[in-house]
Amino acid sequence: MDPTPPTTRQGGRPKKADEDKRDYAVQVRMKANGYERIKALAEQRGSSMADVIRELCTKGKVVVNTPTPEQEVILRQLAGLSNNLNQLARRANADGFASVALLVQHQVQALGKLLDRYQP
Repeated sequence: MDPTPPTTRQGGRPKKADEDKRDYAVQVRMKANGYERIKALAEQRGSSMADVIRELCTKGKVVVNTPTPEQEVILRQLAGLSNNLNQLARRANADGFASVALLVQHQVQALGKLLDRYQP
């Protein structure tokens, strides 16, 4: 029986480069109002509280990218157009592109109008 050398594990997350590693951990105690404020900022941004604190330390401010009501309307309309185009693509795969060519052209025109209307 041949003894086989032990295999090294290849699974898991790849090693980070040295410049990407964080070297120090800091523990901070704060009052409830500060904690709630950082927690709210993190939720608005969709990031962690640690990311918010890091940005506050390095940049002195936290940027929260919340869409305006007008941008939300645009996003909803784009989502609707995307859904329509996806359905047309499925239909084109099943029945052939000629069956949906005119409908695709109408969707492209609607997308063009939407973009023209909201161009800065």
